[in-house]
Amino acid sequence: MNLFYDPNLNSDSSEVFIDKSEIKHIEKVLRKKKGDFLNFTNGKGLEALVEVCSNRKDFNFKVKDIIHHTIKKQNTHIAMSPLKKSNLFELVVSKATELGIREITPIICENSLKKSINFERCDKIIISSLKQSLQYHLPQLNKTTSFKDFILMHKSGLIAHCNEGKKTTIPKAIKRAKKRVIIIGPEGDFSLEEINFARENNYNEVTLGSNRLRAETAAIVACSLMLASE
Repeated sequence: MNLFYDPNLNSDSSEVFIDKSEIKHIEKVLRKKKGDFLNFTNGKGLEALVEVCSNRKDFNFKVKDIIHHTIKKQNTHIAMSPLKKSNLFELVVSKATELGIREITPIICENSLKKSINFERCDKIIISSLKQSLQYHLPQLNKTTSFKDFILMHKSGLIAHCNEGKKTTIPKAIKRAKKRVIIIGPEGDFSLEEINFARENNYNEVTLGSNRLRAETAAIVACSLMLASE
């Protein structure tokens, strides 16, 4: 099964529209022809069964059936500092989408080496990962915010860091947390002040295992453990 994306798809749609490059892929790679069917989503829970219609020059796509998909899993949210190499943060965005994370927030920390992300590129990666993993709900990519502002907006959650201290595993910590939110720091980790601030705002300190992980690896592991704990 291949899944295609049309953000304008809704319950009353009779047709779907996609880029010419996608049409070429449908015709030349998938070898779809008139009378074949494709699956489309709007990233908001709708799936459309679409019939390929064509004439001598153009492909048209007629909606034959609409299916509504509800989110079965609880809302999961990862906040992470932009990384020095943009492709590493984008890797996290891709894998978080594949795994089913519902919300992603870039946060600026004291040790952040980079202060921004390419939102346009990240949106494209999210859509691509959604289609690849056959999901019907796009995760929400939030605007960049500071570490402290994020904590004050989400006064409960999990924080993973490399400093010494009493920590628990994500499966245990998530049972006590009011929100399924986890924050991951930059390459230089969180500062002690940030860790204390999170602790003061009901964040549970968690371990991701005995090995020291790269920031992008830690984020992907954290996403996996959170979703496996549902």
